[in-house]
Amino acid sequence: MKELLEKTIFIVDDDPFWQSVLLQVLQDMGFQNISLFNSGKECINNLHLNPSLVFLDYQMGDTNGLETLPKIKNHNAKTNVIFCTSLEDLNVAISAMESGSHEYLLKSRASKTEVSRILTSLN
Repeated sequence: MKELLEKTIFIVDDDPFWQSVLLQVLQDMGFQNISLFNSGKECINNLHLNPSLVFLDYQMGDTNGLETLPKIKNHNAKTNVIFCTSLEDLNVAISAMESGSHEYLLKSRASKTEVSRILTSLN
């Protein structure tokens, strides 16, 4: 995970509270190069920054994460995407994983321990 600390991370979510929670968790873990985006469109428009990791919300105002995810993977198939949602919906989780998401993070379970577990599984 040490090599990830220097990589670019995107948090893509239209909820400022969730953005700040996840931002704080990542900063507490030592990550510094974190960009926040309020929509899938903003994320897509900034893929030239070559994120190594994207925390992608499912429900956003302009688009949903399932529409944004393939565009991220088409830009760079090696980008790790962590699909984030407050919905416990098995169909959404399956769709996210089939579309290339590395992991599915329920917002209610977001903690330093859970995020660390997910990031450790990237290696």
